[in-house]
Order: sequence, then structure tokens, then C-alpha cells
Amino acid sequence: MRQNSSSTKQARFSPFVTPRDGMTPTRPVPLATDAAARPTRGTLPVATLFHEPWWLETATDGTYQEARVYADGAVIGRLPYMISKKFGRQTALVMPTMTHVLGPSLTTDLAGSRLTRSLKTVSICGDLIAQLPPASHIWFECHGQTPETVAFESAGFSSGVRFTIEISPEPVEALWRQMRDKTRNVIRRAQETLTVEEVVDPNHFLNFYEINLQKRGLRNNYDRRLCGNLMAEAIRRGVGRLLVATDASGVLQSGIFTAWDGRSEYYLMSTRSPESGNGATSLLIWHAIQRAASAGLTFDMDGVHGKKNFTLLAGFGGVLKPRYFVSRTSAMFQVAQYIKSGLVGRAS
Repeated sequence: MRQNSSSTKQARFSPFVTPRDGMTPTRPVPLATDAAARPTRGTLPVATLFHEPWWLETATDGTYQEARVYADGAVIGRLPYMISKKFGRQTALVMPTMTHVLGPSLTTDLAGSRLTRSLKTVSICGDLIAQLPPASHIWFECHGQTPETVAFESAGFSSGVRFTIEISPEPVEALWRQMRDKTRNVIRRAQETLTVEEVVDPNHFLNFYEINLQKRGLRNNYDRRLCGNLMAEAIRRGVGRLLVATDASGVLQSGIFTAWDGRSEYYLMSTRSPESGNGATSLLIWHAIQRAASAGLTFDMDGVHGKKNFTLLAGFGGVLKPRYFVSRTSAMFQVAQYIKSGLVGRAS
């Protein structure tokens, strides 16, 4: 959930499908009235931070659902989603707030040769997709461990690719050398006037975030309560961090939020004062990269959005990596969105 680069850093069930190779598809998991009824991480394949049951619970107020496939009583595949009601009574299956990637999460214990595992992966994904409830619009951005989208395309989805930049953990000296000269220079200048500290109260960050939006005449399109809850829970669990940069007078100039799993630390959110320079945020990103590397984690810039954004993020080094996205949209949904955009345009 990043603000734009010029300022600052979102049922009836289908029938059972036929089990194959000992795998048992199941209907999408209904909502649990008690959070304790949700299965724990130890019983589920968790591909990323965003597949964690606690993250999904917090991001949706406990309303998320998921399709699952079992083998020998164990969950070997799951596909979480959130049901959203759109304009014109259209139903959409989407990813929750601040959940930047999702898609199928499969066990890593599939037996057999590379070809056999690949075929099983497509089969499991196909079974998960077949369980999704009817919807006018479905959209997922798949996590980086998703090698292809064959099962989605076979089910009538369109697919495409977006990119992110990943920085592998290296010694600090190596990380510094791989950056562009311009990036190093703005960080050096920022270090002369700014102090970096870690804060634990999401409201401290979110108040600053909204003030910066207001100064630029922009509106916050995200649910502040849910974002605050996610940040607080991640920090409480020791998998989230809020870094802020203040000037000599103690005035906030920039802030970022990152969160991580056992593989990657994700750059999820940032904001900076209109009066600050670009170096304020670059300084915070540099601190976050160092902390990720010290923990043996890859730092994920969490998406490249346009040439200006790419130039900024690529300055830190790293490797451009693809992320697949998939979507399936009915004609009625497209018509409803067209009508809605016309009404919004007239109102403005």
C-alpha cells in the first residue's frame, strides 16, 4: 500500500471435483465463528507472510475463505480469497487489504521427478480453482514461488506479469557497492541531517501518512483501521517494523513499514513529507535492507510501478523478478464498472 511516487508509499459453492491421485478436493472453507476454529500454520502450507492465517484473519476481520485440497488427511494446497460486493450487485473474489501477493499455496513435499511434481502442481491448482464460488470478477497477484499459470489459463483466466526487485542478503559492504552512485549520495546527504528510529505505534505512522496525503490533496483509499490492526499484529509477532526519519528538531520527514516471513522482507508502505527530499525515504529503505540481510532475508521492493518508480528502486541494486497475475471477468461486471466510472465522472 504505497502512495504514488510523487508523494508517499487493497455463497454458493461449486460441486466437488473428481479426486485424482489420492488428492481430495473440498468445498471452500466456510467462515469460522471462533478464531480458534481456524487451522494453525503447522497444519497448512504457508507460501508467504500473506498466506498466514493470522494475517488473513486480521486483514478481513475474519471473513476470508479458502479452497483446499487434501492428501492422506493433510492439506497440500490452499487458495485464500475475500468475497467483495461491487457496484451493480456484482460479486468479486479479491485479495484483502495490504495483501500484496496471494494465489495458490502448495506443499513443498510433493514426491516424484521434476515432471511429476509439475503435473501434480497443475492438478492441485486446477482442483483449487474449481472450488471457487461463482463470481463476476476474480483477480490474484501470485507470489514469487508461482512458476506458471497453466491451471488458471485452462480455467479461462487471463494472465499477465508484473515485476518486483529483490535484493539478496549480502554483507553490508557488498550491498553498499551494488547501489548506484546517485542512490549512495542521497543516502549520505540524508544521514547528515536525519535520524532513523523504530516506532511501535501504528497510529504514529498512520497520522503522518494521512497528513501527507491531505497536503497533496489526495484521499486515503485504504481502510485505516485494518491497516493499523495488521501493522500492530505484525509488530507484536515480531515480523513487522516501522522505521521513521526525523530531522534535528524531531519533526517527522519520512516513514516506512516492512513485514517479513522466513524467506523475504516486504517493503509494504511508505510516506514522506512534501517538504522532505527523496533521500529521507531512501535512507529508511537502506536501513531496512541492512536489517533484512542481517536476518538472512531477501528484501522485496514489492513491485515496480512505472519508469520513475523503477529508477528509484533499481538504484539499490538487486534483481528484477516476475510476478504473475491472473483474472477472470464477466461481461456484466465490465458493463457495471463502465457505468460506475461514468457516474463517478459526472459527480466529480
